[in-house]
Amino acid sequence: MTDHDHSHDPSHDHQHGEPLVEEQSQIAREIGEELTDAFVAYVRGDVAFDDLVFGVFDALNDLHVIASGEYELEEMENDEDEEEDDA
Repeated sequence: MTDHDHSHDPSHDHQHGEPLVEEQSQIAREIGEELTDAFVAYVRGDVAFDDLVFGVFDALNDLHVIASGEYELEEMENDEDEEEDDA
């Protein structure tokens, strides 16, 4: 459900000097939004129960890593950039 790299870089600048707790809180909100989307998809029949259970477990694991501070954020390329590279 999430795309976070969980290796921690001690020199990691927590985005423009924001306190670590604010960064962690924002990531936790994003994980919660992803869970909400997954729950709605399950109710609509777009996600199998087994996939939902795995996704929830994965999200809880990500949340634990975020709370511990043992993570590093990576820039994610969007699909448009990849499509341009393939052309």
